[in-house]
Amino acid sequence: MSSITRPLTGPDLVFRLAEQIAELRADENYQRSGRAGRTLVKSGRLRLTLTCLASGIEVGTHHAEMPMTLQPIEGRLRYRVGDELSEIGAGEVLFFGPGHAQDIFALDDTALLLTFSRADD
Repeated sequence: MSSITRPLTGPDLVFRLAEQIAELRADENYQRSGRAGRTLVKSGRLRLTLTCLASGIEVGTHHAEMPMTLQPIEGRLRYRVGDELSEIGAGEVLFFGPGHAQDIFALDDTALLLTFSRADD
């Protein structure tokens, strides 16, 4: 479903993640750059985004002004906090505070859910 016509908020939303991931990986942006994302929920300050990264893609340092969670659905990510390198994979959830996760790198083809609460406007 097009991002223009799909609802981003409502009393309940259900997402078939395997289908969403397949659509993102077929997207021209993913084919060109190895990364593509889609906002699934935008309700008040809450944002839920599905992101697909090809193996070897570096996101770099994420300069967020708010805490976030990363939840890989498929694949693995490497990230750095301070001087320590760590990995997270499917079935795990990473919480990090504002600006804490650095050098985020896809070790495999990875699909992940990114959740954050926007700052007040």
